[in-house]
Amino acid sequence: MNSETPSSHPDEIDLKDIIQPLWAAKWRLLLWGLVFVLITGIYQLGGVALNKDDSGRAQMQVHFNFEGAASGLYPNQTQFSPLELLADPVLSAVYQRHFDDTVTFTEFTQALTLTPSFAGAGALNTVVEKLTAQDKGLSVAEFNDAVAAYSKSLKSQSKTKSTVTLELDLVRGDLTKATAILTDIADTWATQALTVRGVHQLNRPPINSQIITSNDKELLIQVNILSDTHQLLTETVDAYVDDRELNGISDPKSGLRLSDLSHLLNTEGKYKISILKEMVIKSGVGSGNAFWYQGFREARLGKLERERDALKRMVTVYNDAMTQFSQQQDPQTQMNATQTPASPQVYSPQYGNDLVNTLLDLGSKMSDPEYRKELLEAKIKLSAQLQAVITEIEFYQPTTQQRSSALNPEQIGQLMSQSNTQVSRINDALIGITKVGNERYLTDKGQLYDLEGAVTTVSTSNLTNRLMLKLTLAFIMGCAIGVVNIFARRLLAPQAAAALAS
Repeated sequence: MNSETPSSHPDEIDLKDIIQPLWAAKWRLLLWGLVFVLITGIYQLGGVALNKDDSGRAQMQVHFNFEGAASGLYPNQTQFSPLELLADPVLSAVYQRHFDDTVTFTEFTQALTLTPSFAGAGALNTVVEKLTAQDKGLSVAEFNDAVAAYSKSLKSQSKTKSTVTLELDLVRGDLTKATAILTDIADTWATQALTVRGVHQLNRPPINSQIITSNDKELLIQVNILSDTHQLLTETVDAYVDDRELNGISDPKSGLRLSDLSHLLNTEGKYKISILKEMVIKSGVGSGNAFWYQGFREARLGKLERERDALKRMVTVYNDAMTQFSQQQDPQTQMNATQTPASPQVYSPQYGNDLVNTLLDLGSKMSDPEYRKELLEAKIKLSAQLQAVITEIEFYQPTTQQRSSALNPEQIGQLMSQSNTQVSRINDALIGITKVGNERYLTDKGQLYDLEGAVTTVSTSNLTNRLMLKLTLAFIMGCAIGVVNIFARRLLAPQAAAALAS
Protein backbone atom coordinates (compact mmCIF):
# COMPACT_ATOMS: atom_id res chain seq x y z
CA MET A 1 0.00 0.00 0.00
CA ASN A 2 1.45 3.22 -1.17
CA SER A 3 1.02 6.17 1.06
CA GLU A 4 1.77 9.73 -0.03
CA THR A 5 3.49 11.78 2.56
CA PRO A 6 3.23 15.54 2.25
CA SER A 7 6.55 17.06 1.36
CA SER A 8 7.55 20.54 2.34
CA HIS A 9 8.91 22.98 -0.19
CA PRO A 10 11.10 25.47 1.57
CA ASP A 11 11.55 27.52 -1.65
CA GLU A 12 7.86 28.41 -1.88
CA ILE A 13 6.96 32.06 -1.15
CA ASP A 14 4.34 32.71 1.49
CA LEU A 15 2.34 35.92 0.94
CA LYS A 16 2.21 36.47 4.67
CA ASP A 17 5.99 36.83 4.69
CA ILE A 18 5.56 39.72 2.22
CA ILE A 19 2.43 41.43 3.47
CA GLN A 20 3.17 41.35 7.21
CA PRO A 21 6.49 43.25 6.98
CA LEU A 22 4.91 45.81 4.67
CA TRP A 23 1.92 46.29 6.99
CA ALA A 24 4.18 46.58 9.99
CA ALA A 25 6.21 49.24 8.21
CA LYS A 26 3.22 51.07 6.67
CA TRP A 27 4.05 54.35 8.36
CA ARG A 28 7.61 54.10 7.20
CA LEU A 29 6.42 53.55 3.59
CA LEU A 30 4.09 56.52 3.89
CA LEU A 31 6.99 58.58 5.15
CA TRP A 32 9.12 57.57 2.17
CA GLY A 33 6.34 58.59 -0.24
CA LEU A 34 5.79 61.94 1.50
CA VAL A 35 9.50 62.68 1.45
CA PHE A 36 9.62 62.20 -2.33
CA VAL A 37 6.47 64.27 -2.78
CA LEU A 38 8.05 67.01 -0.69
CA ILE A 39 11.27 66.91 -2.72
CA THR A 40 9.35 67.10 -6.00
CA GLY A 41 7.18 69.96 -4.73
CA ILE A 42 10.23 71.90 -3.55
CA TYR A 43 11.84 71.38 -6.96
CA GLN A 44 8.74 72.65 -8.72
CA LEU A 45 8.39 75.65 -6.42
CA GLY A 46 12.10 76.31 -6.71
CA GLY A 47 11.81 76.24 -10.49
CA VAL A 48 9.08 78.81 -10.34
CA ALA A 49 11.18 80.96 -8.04
CA LEU A 50 14.20 80.67 -10.31
CA ASN A 51 12.07 81.54 -13.34
CA LYS A 52 9.95 84.18 -11.70
CA ASP A 53 10.48 86.54 -14.70
CA ASP A 54 8.95 83.95 -17.07
CA SER A 55 5.47 85.33 -17.62
CA GLY A 56 4.46 82.97 -20.40
CA ARG A 57 3.64 83.73 -24.02
CA ALA A 58 1.10 85.85 -25.85
CA GLN A 59 -0.59 84.15 -28.82
CA MET A 60 -2.53 85.56 -31.75
CA GLN A 61 -4.32 83.46 -34.38
CA VAL A 62 -4.32 84.88 -37.91
CA HIS A 63 -6.69 83.72 -40.63
CA PHE A 64 -5.68 84.55 -44.23
CA ASN A 65 -9.02 85.22 -45.90
CA PHE A 66 -8.06 86.01 -49.51
CA GLU A 67 -8.79 83.71 -52.41
CA GLY A 68 -5.84 81.45 -53.20
CA ALA A 69 -4.32 81.38 -49.70
CA ALA A 70 -4.93 77.63 -49.37
CA SER A 71 -2.95 76.97 -52.55
CA GLY A 72 -0.15 79.40 -51.67
CA LEU A 73 -1.03 82.13 -54.19
CA TYR A 74 -2.02 85.78 -53.89
CA PRO A 75 -4.88 87.10 -56.05
CA ASN A 76 -2.33 88.32 -58.62
CA GLN A 77 -0.93 84.74 -58.79
CA THR A 78 2.34 85.51 -57.00
CA GLN A 79 3.65 83.12 -54.35
CA PHE A 80 2.35 83.37 -50.78
CA SER A 81 3.63 81.88 -47.52
CA PRO A 82 2.50 82.50 -43.90
CA LEU A 83 6.19 82.94 -43.02
CA GLU A 84 5.96 86.38 -44.63
CA LEU A 85 4.51 87.58 -41.31
CA LEU A 86 7.99 87.28 -39.79
CA ALA A 87 9.90 88.64 -42.77
CA ASP A 88 12.65 91.19 -42.03
CA PRO A 89 10.90 94.18 -43.71
CA VAL A 90 7.82 93.58 -41.55
CA LEU A 91 9.64 93.02 -38.27
CA SER A 92 12.01 95.96 -38.87
CA ALA A 93 9.09 98.37 -39.21
CA VAL A 94 7.37 96.94 -36.10
CA TYR A 95 10.61 97.01 -34.08
CA GLN A 96 11.21 100.70 -34.82
CA ARG A 97 7.72 101.61 -33.61
CA HIS A 98 7.64 99.62 -30.36
CA PHE A 99 11.19 99.23 -29.01
CA ASP A 100 14.17 101.34 -28.00
CA ASP A 101 17.83 100.45 -27.48
CA THR A 102 17.06 98.33 -24.40
CA VAL A 103 15.85 95.53 -26.67
CA THR A 104 17.87 94.49 -29.72
CA PHE A 105 16.34 93.48 -33.01
CA THR A 106 17.82 89.99 -32.63
CA GLU A 107 16.13 89.54 -29.24
CA PHE A 108 12.85 90.66 -30.77
CA THR A 109 13.03 88.19 -33.65
CA GLN A 110 14.07 85.33 -31.37
CA ALA A 111 11.07 85.96 -29.11
CA LEU A 112 8.66 85.39 -32.02
CA THR A 113 7.48 82.04 -33.36
CA LEU A 114 5.01 81.11 -36.08
CA THR A 115 3.17 77.78 -36.11
CA PRO A 116 0.28 76.41 -38.18
CA SER A 117 -3.02 76.27 -36.31
CA PHE A 118 -5.16 73.92 -38.33
CA ALA A 119 -8.12 71.91 -37.07
CA GLY A 120 -6.64 68.53 -37.84
CA ALA A 121 -9.11 66.62 -35.65
CA GLY A 122 -12.09 67.89 -37.61
CA ALA A 123 -10.53 66.93 -40.92
CA LEU A 124 -9.67 63.47 -39.59
CA ASN A 125 -13.20 62.91 -38.26
CA THR A 126 -14.67 63.80 -41.64
CA VAL A 127 -12.44 61.27 -43.40
CA VAL A 128 -13.20 58.55 -40.82
CA GLU A 129 -16.95 59.13 -41.08
CA LYS A 130 -16.84 58.71 -44.83
CA LEU A 131 -14.89 55.47 -44.48
CA THR A 132 -17.12 53.97 -41.79
CA ALA A 133 -20.23 54.80 -43.82
CA GLN A 134 -19.13 52.28 -46.45
CA ASP A 135 -20.60 48.79 -46.17
CA LYS A 136 -17.73 47.03 -47.90
CA GLY A 137 -14.15 46.66 -46.84
CA LEU A 138 -11.57 49.35 -47.45
CA SER A 139 -9.30 48.70 -50.40
CA VAL A 140 -5.73 49.94 -50.74
CA ALA A 141 -6.78 52.55 -53.29
CA GLU A 142 -9.55 53.85 -51.03
CA PHE A 143 -7.16 54.02 -48.11
CA ASN A 144 -4.64 55.97 -50.17
CA ASP A 145 -7.37 58.35 -51.35
CA ALA A 146 -8.48 58.90 -47.75
CA VAL A 147 -4.93 59.66 -46.62
CA ALA A 148 -4.46 62.01 -49.58
CA ALA A 149 -7.71 63.84 -48.77
CA TYR A 150 -6.70 64.20 -45.13
CA SER A 151 -3.21 65.40 -46.02
CA LYS A 152 -4.62 67.89 -48.52
CA SER A 153 -7.00 69.26 -45.90
CA LEU A 154 -4.22 69.70 -43.35
CA LYS A 155 -1.92 71.33 -45.90
CA SER A 156 -4.65 73.73 -46.96
CA GLN A 157 -5.52 74.74 -43.39
CA SER A 158 -1.86 75.13 -42.45
CA LYS A 159 -1.58 77.89 -45.06
CA THR A 160 -4.78 79.70 -44.14
CA LYS A 161 -4.44 79.71 -40.34
CA SER A 162 -1.32 80.47 -38.32
CA THR A 163 -0.49 81.32 -34.71
CA VAL A 164 2.04 84.05 -33.90
CA THR A 165 3.59 83.77 -30.42
CA LEU A 166 5.56 86.41 -28.52
CA GLU A 167 7.53 85.73 -25.32
CA LEU A 168 6.12 88.03 -22.61
CA ASP A 169 9.56 88.31 -21.01
CA LEU A 170 10.47 90.66 -23.86
CA VAL A 171 7.84 93.19 -22.70
CA ARG A 172 8.15 92.37 -18.96
CA GLY A 173 4.80 90.62 -18.86
CA ASP A 174 2.85 93.55 -20.33
CA LEU A 175 0.00 91.85 -22.22
CA THR A 176 -1.29 95.17 -23.59
CA LYS A 177 2.03 95.95 -25.24
CA ALA A 178 2.33 92.37 -26.51
CA THR A 179 -1.14 92.66 -28.07
CA ALA A 180 -0.17 95.91 -29.78
CA ILE A 181 3.01 94.32 -31.18
CA LEU A 182 1.31 91.18 -32.48
CA THR A 183 -1.56 93.04 -34.15
CA ASP A 184 0.92 95.52 -35.64
CA ILE A 185 2.86 92.64 -37.19
CA ALA A 186 -0.21 91.42 -39.09
CA ASP A 187 -1.23 94.94 -40.09
CA THR A 188 2.28 95.87 -41.30
CA TRP A 189 2.53 92.69 -43.36
CA ALA A 190 -0.84 93.35 -45.02
CA THR A 191 -0.01 97.00 -45.69
CA GLN A 192 3.34 96.19 -47.30
CA ALA A 193 1.81 93.38 -49.37
CA LEU A 194 -0.97 95.64 -50.67
CA THR A 195 0.89 98.90 -51.22
CA VAL A 196 4.47 97.86 -51.97
CA ARG A 197 4.06 94.47 -53.65
CA GLY A 198 0.58 95.01 -55.05
CA VAL A 199 -0.65 91.48 -54.34
CA HIS A 200 -4.26 92.58 -55.03
CA GLN A 201 -3.41 94.18 -58.34
CA LEU A 202 -5.09 91.76 -60.69
CA ASN A 203 -4.33 93.98 -63.68
CA ARG A 204 -0.76 95.06 -64.21
CA PRO A 205 -0.36 98.65 -65.35
CA PRO A 206 1.32 99.25 -68.75
CA ILE A 207 4.74 100.79 -69.24
CA ASN A 208 5.64 104.25 -68.01
CA SER A 209 4.67 106.90 -70.55
CA GLN A 210 7.96 108.71 -70.00
CA ILE A 211 9.93 106.00 -71.81
CA ILE A 212 7.69 105.82 -74.89
CA THR A 213 9.36 108.76 -76.63
CA SER A 214 12.79 107.72 -77.84
CA ASN A 215 15.69 110.16 -77.56
CA ASP A 216 17.62 108.45 -80.33
CA LYS A 217 18.37 110.70 -83.29
CA GLU A 218 18.01 107.93 -85.85
CA LEU A 219 14.48 107.91 -87.27
CA LEU A 220 14.96 104.24 -88.08
CA ILE A 221 15.32 103.45 -84.35
CA GLN A 222 12.50 105.79 -83.34
CA VAL A 223 9.93 104.33 -85.70
CA ASN A 224 10.69 100.73 -84.64
CA ILE A 225 10.43 101.59 -80.94
CA LEU A 226 7.15 103.37 -81.64
CA SER A 227 5.87 100.34 -83.56
CA ASP A 228 6.85 97.92 -80.77
CA THR A 229 5.18 100.12 -78.14
CA HIS A 230 2.02 100.31 -80.22
CA GLN A 231 1.97 96.53 -80.54
CA LEU A 232 2.44 96.06 -76.76
CA LEU A 233 -0.40 98.41 -75.90
CA THR A 234 -2.67 96.80 -78.50
CA GLU A 235 -2.08 93.34 -77.01
CA THR A 236 -2.76 94.69 -73.49
CA VAL A 237 -6.00 96.38 -74.50
CA ASP A 238 -7.18 93.29 -76.39
CA ALA A 239 -6.54 91.17 -73.29
CA TYR A 240 -8.39 93.62 -71.01
CA VAL A 241 -11.42 93.92 -73.28
CA ASP A 242 -12.53 90.42 -72.24
CA ASP A 243 -12.62 91.48 -68.56
CA ARG A 244 -16.17 92.56 -67.70
CA GLU A 245 -15.11 94.64 -64.72
CA LEU A 246 -12.52 96.60 -66.68
CA ASN A 247 -14.86 97.00 -69.63
CA GLY A 248 -17.18 99.25 -67.64
CA ILE A 249 -14.41 101.49 -66.24
CA SER A 250 -13.50 104.90 -67.63
CA ASP A 251 -10.19 106.63 -67.11
CA PRO A 252 -10.86 109.33 -64.45
CA LYS A 253 -8.70 111.88 -66.25
CA SER A 254 -9.63 111.46 -69.93
CA GLY A 255 -12.96 109.63 -69.63
CA LEU A 256 -11.82 107.02 -72.20
CA ARG A 257 -12.93 103.39 -72.01
CA LEU A 258 -11.19 100.28 -73.28
CA SER A 259 -13.30 100.33 -76.45
CA ASP A 260 -12.15 103.92 -77.07
CA LEU A 261 -8.52 102.96 -76.57
CA SER A 262 -8.89 100.02 -78.94
CA HIS A 263 -10.29 102.35 -81.63
CA LEU A 264 -7.55 104.96 -81.12
CA LEU A 265 -4.81 102.33 -81.29
CA ASN A 266 -6.32 100.88 -84.46
CA THR A 267 -6.50 104.22 -86.26
CA GLU A 268 -3.07 105.34 -85.01
CA GLY A 269 -1.44 102.14 -86.19
CA LYS A 270 -3.26 101.91 -89.49
CA TYR A 271 -3.06 105.51 -90.68
CA LYS A 272 0.08 106.88 -89.05
CA ILE A 273 2.57 104.42 -87.58
CA SER A 274 2.43 101.93 -90.45
CA ILE A 275 2.86 104.77 -92.99
CA LEU A 276 5.78 106.26 -91.06
CA LYS A 277 7.40 102.85 -90.83
CA GLU A 278 6.95 102.37 -94.56
CA MET A 279 8.53 105.73 -95.39
CA VAL A 280 11.46 105.39 -93.01
CA ILE A 281 12.35 101.73 -93.65
CA LYS A 282 11.46 101.43 -97.33
CA SER A 283 12.69 104.86 -98.45
CA GLY A 284 15.44 105.37 -95.93
CA VAL A 285 14.28 108.80 -94.83
CA GLY A 286 16.44 110.34 -92.12
CA SER A 287 19.22 107.78 -92.48
CA GLY A 288 22.51 109.54 -93.11
CA ASN A 289 24.58 106.35 -92.96
CA ALA A 290 23.91 103.96 -95.82
CA PHE A 291 25.95 101.19 -94.14
CA TRP A 292 23.84 101.41 -90.98
CA TYR A 293 20.62 101.50 -92.95
CA GLN A 294 21.52 98.42 -95.00
CA GLY A 295 22.90 96.54 -91.99
CA PHE A 296 19.70 97.11 -90.04
CA ARG A 297 17.53 95.74 -92.82
CA GLU A 298 19.71 92.65 -93.29
CA ALA A 299 19.88 91.92 -89.53
CA ARG A 300 16.14 92.30 -89.16
CA LEU A 301 15.53 90.14 -92.21
CA GLY A 302 17.83 87.38 -90.89
CA LYS A 303 16.05 87.33 -87.53
CA LEU A 304 12.64 87.12 -89.18
CA GLU A 305 13.75 84.28 -91.44
CA ARG A 306 14.95 82.28 -88.42
CA GLU A 307 11.60 82.83 -86.71
CA ARG A 308 9.81 81.73 -89.89
CA ASP A 309 11.80 78.50 -90.12
CA ALA A 310 11.16 77.69 -86.44
CA LEU A 311 7.42 78.30 -86.81
CA LYS A 312 7.28 76.16 -89.95
CA ARG A 313 8.89 73.26 -88.12
CA MET A 314 6.46 73.60 -85.22
CA VAL A 315 3.46 73.69 -87.56
CA THR A 316 4.81 70.55 -89.26
CA VAL A 317 5.12 68.82 -85.90
CA TYR A 318 1.49 69.63 -85.04
CA ASN A 319 0.36 68.44 -88.48
CA ASP A 320 2.22 65.14 -88.06
CA ALA A 321 0.83 64.67 -84.55
CA MET A 322 -2.76 65.28 -85.63
CA THR A 323 -2.29 62.99 -88.63
CA GLN A 324 -0.98 60.18 -86.43
CA PHE A 325 -3.86 60.62 -84.00
CA SER A 326 -6.41 60.55 -86.82
CA GLN A 327 -4.89 57.41 -88.32
CA GLN A 328 -4.89 55.58 -85.01
CA GLN A 329 -8.54 56.47 -84.46
CA ASP A 330 -9.55 55.26 -87.90
CA PRO A 331 -10.89 51.64 -87.62
CA GLN A 332 -9.57 50.75 -91.04
CA THR A 333 -6.14 51.97 -90.11
CA GLN A 334 -6.33 50.00 -86.89
CA MET A 335 -7.17 46.86 -88.86
CA ASN A 336 -4.23 47.35 -91.18
CA ALA A 337 -1.95 47.98 -88.27
CA THR A 338 -2.85 44.64 -86.65
CA GLN A 339 -1.55 42.80 -89.71
CA THR A 340 2.02 43.62 -88.80
CA PRO A 341 3.62 41.98 -85.77
CA ALA A 342 4.92 45.25 -84.35
CA SER A 343 3.98 48.90 -84.69
CA PRO A 344 6.34 50.89 -86.89
CA GLN A 345 8.70 53.29 -85.19
CA VAL A 346 9.02 56.77 -86.56
CA TYR A 347 12.53 58.18 -86.60
CA SER A 348 12.52 61.97 -86.80
CA PRO A 349 15.97 63.32 -85.96
CA GLN A 350 15.08 66.80 -87.21
CA TYR A 351 12.62 67.23 -84.32
CA GLY A 352 14.90 66.10 -81.51
CA ASN A 353 14.47 63.19 -79.08
CA ASP A 354 12.81 65.30 -76.37
CA LEU A 355 10.09 66.51 -78.71
CA VAL A 356 9.42 63.03 -80.12
CA ASN A 357 9.24 61.53 -76.61
CA THR A 358 6.82 64.26 -75.54
CA LEU A 359 4.52 63.52 -78.47
CA LEU A 360 4.63 59.79 -77.73
CA ASP A 361 3.71 60.45 -74.10
CA LEU A 362 0.75 62.50 -75.23
CA GLY A 363 -0.54 59.65 -77.37
CA SER A 364 -2.74 58.45 -74.53
CA LYS A 365 -4.77 61.64 -74.87
CA MET A 366 -5.50 61.22 -78.56
CA SER A 367 -9.01 59.88 -77.90
CA ASP A 368 -9.94 63.01 -75.95
CA PRO A 369 -11.82 65.48 -78.19
CA GLU A 370 -10.87 68.38 -75.95
CA TYR A 371 -7.20 67.57 -76.34
CA ARG A 372 -7.54 67.40 -80.14
CA LYS A 373 -9.26 70.76 -79.98
CA GLU A 374 -6.34 72.19 -78.02
CA LEU A 375 -3.92 70.83 -80.61
CA LEU A 376 -5.91 72.44 -83.40
CA GLU A 377 -6.08 75.79 -81.60
CA ALA A 378 -2.33 75.72 -80.96
CA LYS A 379 -1.70 74.94 -84.63
CA ILE A 380 -3.93 77.80 -85.75
CA LYS A 381 -2.12 80.18 -83.39
CA LEU A 382 1.27 79.11 -84.72
CA SER A 383 0.03 79.45 -88.29
CA ALA A 384 -1.15 83.00 -87.60
CA GLN A 385 2.25 83.87 -86.13
CA LEU A 386 3.91 82.33 -89.17
CA GLN A 387 1.84 84.44 -91.55
CA ALA A 388 2.68 87.59 -89.60
CA VAL A 389 6.40 86.81 -89.79
CA ILE A 390 6.16 86.08 -93.52
CA THR A 391 4.47 89.45 -94.02
CA GLU A 392 7.28 91.17 -92.13
CA ILE A 393 9.87 89.35 -94.25
CA GLU A 394 8.21 90.63 -97.41
CA PHE A 395 8.29 94.11 -95.93
CA TYR A 396 12.04 93.97 -95.25
CA GLN A 397 12.90 92.31 -98.56
CA PRO A 398 15.25 94.45 -100.68
CA THR A 399 13.48 96.30 -103.50
CA THR A 400 14.55 98.27 -106.53
CA GLN A 401 12.85 101.35 -105.08
CA GLN A 402 15.26 104.25 -104.82
CA ARG A 403 15.60 106.25 -101.68
CA SER A 404 13.33 109.27 -101.96
CA SER A 405 14.83 112.71 -101.48
CA ALA A 406 11.49 114.50 -101.69
CA LEU A 407 10.51 113.48 -98.17
CA ASN A 408 11.63 115.86 -95.46
CA PRO A 409 13.19 114.14 -92.44
CA GLU A 410 12.14 117.01 -90.18
CA GLN A 411 8.51 116.64 -91.16
CA ILE A 412 8.76 112.87 -90.64
CA GLY A 413 10.22 113.53 -87.19
CA GLN A 414 7.36 115.87 -86.31
CA LEU A 415 4.77 113.30 -87.40
CA MET A 416 6.55 110.68 -85.33
CA SER A 417 6.55 112.99 -82.31
CA GLN A 418 2.80 113.45 -82.69
CA SER A 419 2.31 109.67 -82.77
CA ASN A 420 4.46 109.32 -79.65
CA THR A 421 2.25 111.85 -77.88
CA GLN A 422 -0.90 110.00 -78.89
CA VAL A 423 0.50 106.63 -77.80
CA SER A 424 1.54 108.17 -74.46
CA ARG A 425 -1.99 109.53 -74.01
CA ILE A 426 -3.45 106.10 -74.66
CA ASN A 427 -0.99 104.55 -72.22
CA ASP A 428 -1.90 107.07 -69.50
CA ALA A 429 -5.59 106.27 -69.96
CA LEU A 430 -4.83 102.54 -69.73
CA ILE A 431 -2.91 103.12 -66.48
CA GLY A 432 -5.90 105.01 -65.07
CA ILE A 433 -8.31 102.20 -65.97
CA THR A 434 -6.14 99.48 -64.40
CA LYS A 435 -5.66 101.59 -61.26
CA VAL A 436 -9.42 102.02 -60.81
CA GLY A 437 -9.95 98.29 -61.43
CA ASN A 438 -7.38 97.32 -58.80
CA GLU A 439 -8.81 99.79 -56.27
CA ARG A 440 -12.32 98.42 -56.77
CA TYR A 441 -11.11 94.88 -56.23
CA LEU A 442 -9.25 95.94 -53.08
CA THR A 443 -12.35 97.70 -51.73
CA ASP A 444 -14.54 94.65 -52.38
CA LYS A 445 -12.14 92.13 -50.89
CA GLY A 446 -10.96 94.13 -47.86
CA GLN A 447 -7.83 93.15 -45.97
CA LEU A 448 -5.77 90.05 -46.49
CA TYR A 449 -6.46 88.63 -43.03
CA ASP A 450 -8.67 88.61 -39.97
CA LEU A 451 -7.90 87.76 -36.34
CA GLU A 452 -9.61 84.79 -34.72
CA GLY A 453 -10.42 85.96 -31.23
CA ALA A 454 -8.35 88.16 -28.95
CA VAL A 455 -4.70 87.77 -28.04
CA THR A 456 -4.40 85.15 -25.28
CA THR A 457 -1.68 84.16 -22.85
CA VAL A 458 -0.18 80.72 -22.42
CA SER A 459 1.65 80.10 -19.14
CA THR A 460 5.02 78.39 -19.34
CA SER A 461 5.46 77.98 -15.56
CA ASN A 462 6.58 74.50 -14.57
CA LEU A 463 4.19 74.68 -11.58
CA THR A 464 1.18 74.11 -13.80
CA ASN A 465 2.81 71.63 -16.10
CA ARG A 466 1.02 68.40 -14.96
CA LEU A 467 1.89 69.00 -11.31
CA MET A 468 -0.52 66.43 -9.88
CA LEU A 469 0.82 63.72 -12.15
CA LYS A 470 4.36 64.48 -11.10
CA LEU A 471 3.48 64.43 -7.40
CA THR A 472 1.63 61.12 -7.79
CA LEU A 473 4.60 59.53 -9.54
CA ALA A 474 6.92 60.90 -6.85
CA PHE A 475 4.77 59.30 -4.09
CA ILE A 476 4.76 55.92 -5.90
CA MET A 477 8.52 56.07 -6.43
CA GLY A 478 9.09 56.92 -2.74
CA CYS A 479 6.94 54.00 -1.60
CA ALA A 480 8.76 51.65 -3.98
CA ILE A 481 12.12 52.69 -2.58
CA GLY A 482 10.75 52.21 0.94
CA VAL A 483 9.69 48.61 0.07
CA VAL A 484 13.16 47.87 -1.28
CA ASN A 485 14.67 49.31 1.89
CA ILE A 486 12.46 47.18 4.16
CA PHE A 487 13.25 43.88 2.46
CA ALA A 488 16.91 44.74 2.15
CA ARG A 489 17.07 45.28 5.93
CA ARG A 490 15.32 41.93 6.54
CA LEU A 491 17.83 40.12 4.36
CA LEU A 492 20.80 41.81 5.92
CA ALA A 493 19.60 41.52 9.57
CA PRO A 494 20.48 37.74 10.06
CA GLN A 495 23.90 38.24 8.60
CA ALA A 496 24.56 41.16 10.86
CA ALA A 497 23.41 39.18 13.93
CA ALA A 498 25.64 36.23 13.00
CA ALA A 499 28.58 38.53 12.60
CA LEU A 500 28.00 40.01 16.03
CA ALA A 501 27.63 36.56 17.63
CA SER A 502 30.92 35.38 16.22
